[in-house]
Amino acid sequence: MVFYRASVGESVIVIGLTMIKVSSGQERSVYDHLQKRPEIRDVYRLFGEYSFFLVMQAEERNGLSRMLSEIKERENVIKSGPVLLTAECDSMPVSRGHAPLAG
Repeated sequence: MVFYRASVGESVIVIGLTMIKVSSGQERSVYDHLQKRPEIRDVYRLFGEYSFFLVMQAEERNGLSRMLSEIKERENVIKSGPVLLTAECDSMPVSRGHAPLAG
């Protein structure tokens, strides 16, 4: 997971990037559920070792860690990508979108 940090008023918004692998045959339902979560900014289908690339946002880094733990519990996640920390930045462009799942 890569973290980016942006201050918005009093709160700090943290953006996290990670990859997850889900149980075989669960990709469609997991994708649909992840798309509906407001804290998931983008979901991209991957081919290879991992199933999805996620762009998440939360207030504070602890919120992002809790969110990933919850996703791992609820979404048939077999494993997630490594955690990588980057230098913090003062601002991030805000956008929300999802890449369509083919098939």
